[in-house]
Parts: sequence; structure tokens; C-alpha cells
Amino acid sequence: MKSTMTEVVAGLFLGFVLSLGAAAQQSTTTVSHSEDVIGPEDGVALVVSDADELTKTWRVSSDGDLNLPMVGQMHVAGMTTATLENELTERLKAYVRDPHVTAYIAEFRSQPVTVQGAVAKPGTLQTEGSKTLLSVLMLAGGPNGAGPAVAGPTLTVTRESTYGSIPLPGVKVDPKGFESVELKLREVTNPSTAAANLVIRPHDVISVSTKQRLVYVIGQVNRPGAVELDTQDTVSVMQVLAAAGGLTNLAAAANTAIMHVDNDGKYGPIASINLKRLMGGKAEDRMLSPGDIIVVPENRLKSYTETAAQSAMSYSLYALIIGHF
Repeated sequence: MKSTMTEVVAGLFLGFVLSLGAAAQQSTTTVSHSEDVIGPEDGVALVVSDADELTKTWRVSSDGDLNLPMVGQMHVAGMTTATLENELTERLKAYVRDPHVTAYIAEFRSQPVTVQGAVAKPGTLQTEGSKTLLSVLMLAGGPNGAGPAVAGPTLTVTRESTYGSIPLPGVKVDPKGFESVELKLREVTNPSTAAANLVIRPHDVISVSTKQRLVYVIGQVNRPGAVELDTQDTVSVMQVLAAAGGLTNLAAAANTAIMHVDNDGKYGPIASINLKRLMGGKAEDRMLSPGDIIVVPENRLKSYTETAAQSAMSYSLYALIIGHF
């Protein structure tokens, strides 16, 4: 499982996002009504010149259709109101001289958007009118900066083909026709970017990635890998060693090292720990935090500091999860 510690993660941007407050939400919540997407059971208001029988609010059927005088049945689910205006204008030219059509959604009943992953209030939101990606993210409470599910560096938007394409680079299409795009969270939380101002369509799914909180153990242990902190913020050295199945016969237990890698992938200073004394009950256990790496060298090597530096720097941080705490 790939760690996200080498990425600049969402936590660096949460303070900025929260400081946007109501101003950011107000500036990104409302989009032109011509981009509103019609859905089943919505109420669509029409104003048509010289056609009083059409000028009223019409209920879209559960199948997504409108049955209108003169033009008959139209499948309108998935249309924007601007598209409906153009389509009706063309159809009415056979009945009305120089028709002018205005359409807007008078009642929204079909605008669910799902927000999941590392946000404060995951779930399905019933939005009203066009919303941008940033405004929907803020309606869900914004990305998490603490707790078991800390926001990672990316966000994915998935869309049904019925509601059009996602107009951003990097879009992928699966065999069922669903489109998805992975975006950097730092771009989504910047109101000036195209990602932040992506217009969200009904039934879109927004997934905020979760940053794994991992403590690593490498070197001369029986099961090198990482433990994931699901429900607690720290874990002891002895707990990690137990998850790793203990030391091998080649371990230089007295010369073990502990390093730390930060969110930018930079390694901190090396600290020594004598596992021989710790396991013998002669030293106090040490608590470890996400990003810590226990490096257990071989007893043949010259110095634990040299081993720790070489091992940690060459370690790819693709690690088997060997335990959860």
C-alpha cells in the first residue's frame, strides 16, 4: 500500500480553506442558471412568448420526460435549462412566429451529490441549483485536518455519462461510461482554479483521499512493514516490534535507530534506542508518531547511523501493513 508521506498533503492547506469562510462559499456557490441540469421530478418553469398554454411550471416525470402542448413528449433529464430553451425554440417555430423561450428550475428534487472520504460531514447532499466543487466540499464541512481520517493530497470526482463530461484534463472513462478525474486538493481549495470552479452535476460522487498514518519498521525484523494508526495517535516501540514478529538472529538490537519523515518527504535526525535493554525491561518504552521509522541494523555493520541513513533513504515507503492500532 502506498504511503502519501512524500506528498505535500491537504493539511498544509486546511488553514487557508477554513479562513475562506462564508466569503469563499458565497463566491463559488452560485453558477449561471443556464447551467442548471434538469432531473426527474424537478419542477421546470417555462415562459414562452405567444404561447400562454406553455407558460407555467411543469413537473418532469420520474422517467425524465415532459409532455407539452404542441411539442409533445420530450426527454429532458440531463439537459441544462439553456439546452431546453434552444430545443423548445426550434420545435415551436412550426407553431409560433419568432418564439422566445425562458426556462428555469422552479423546484429541485433531483440534485443529490455524494461526498465521501476524509471530510467533516460525509454523506449525500441534496443541492439546489448549480454548485461548484469547492462549494460542495465546504457544504460537507471541508476536508479533515485531524482525527483517524486525515485528508490526503487528492480528491476524485466521478460522474455518470448521462450528465455530460467532466471538462478538465486527465479524465478517465471506465467500461460502464462513468467518467472520473483525480485532482490535487490544494487546487480544489484555491477559488481561482478551474478545479475549484468545476460545476457539479446531479449524482456526482466526490471522494477525498485519506492520508495513511503509518509507523514503519525495517531491517532485521521478521516482518518488515508498517503499522497503521486507525484509532490512536501514537504506538509504542514494543507494539510495533510485536506486530513485526520480533527481531531476527542477525539484529543488532542495541544499535537500533529511529528516524522521522515529514509530510514533504524530508528525513529528520536519527535517534538511537537500545532494543536489547528495552526488551529486557531495563529501559522505558518509547511512543512513536506517524512518520517514524524504526531501523534495526545487522550486527555485522559498522554503525547504526550509517545503516539507518542508507536503509531509510533507499526505502521506497511501499510497505506491507502488518498491524493496526
